[in-house]
Amino acid sequence: MSWLRILGIKLIKHCYYPMRDGLLRISNPQLSQAFRVKSHLTTAERVALYWLALRKETILEIGSYVGASTCCFGAALKKNKYGKVLCIDTWKNDAMSEGPRDTYAEFLKNTEPFSKFIIPIRGFSTEVTAQVGNYTSHVDLLFIDGDHTYDGVKADWNTYRGFLEIGSVIAFHDWGWAEGVKRVVLEDVMPLVSTYGSLPNMWWGKIKTLSC
Repeated sequence: MSWLRILGIKLIKHCYYPMRDGLLRISNPQLSQAFRVKSHLTTAERVALYWLALRKETILEIGSYVGASTCCFGAALKKNKYGKVLCIDTWKNDAMSEGPRDTYAEFLKNTEPFSKFIIPIRGFSTEVTAQVGNYTSHVDLLFIDGDHTYDGVKADWNTYRGFLEIGSVIAFHDWGWAEGVKRVVLEDVMPLVSTYGSLPNMWWGKIKTLSC
């Protein structure tokens, strides 16, 4: 069984224990900064992102908000002692339920312990590919957590799938409730992966082929 699926099974099992969050936090002290950041990511999802990022050199996330996922990636890169995470966001709360506000200063404050690994790219994801290309031609881990409409997710996937290579990992947040996310995963991504895992609201897979 793939380590990707094993990770999902272990984390899902934790979700059924009343003390799951406390146990995960105690057993993952390297994520103490990530756990401090208030966001929509669950404790189990933060742990999963950390493990997915280990031994990855180049990470790209679409939708950074106030930096919870970025801290997970930063902690992994700190453990690796190398790598970079490119963070794409407008930091204007465009796709957030609580309404528009500028979150960039909060993001920088929360992610400061890992700043040497972080490259913020401010703008709409489909409009900054040239900037991303200035830093890398490939991505080892792509995390999509931006516009959750079908058109938005499809646009992010089509825009950045060209940065993936065989062996890269692709992950989506909010696949449990957002029909647009689920549709793109099932129709466009699943045929390209060899193994996959999931939590109730997050899905990830390992790319086996670049075309169907």
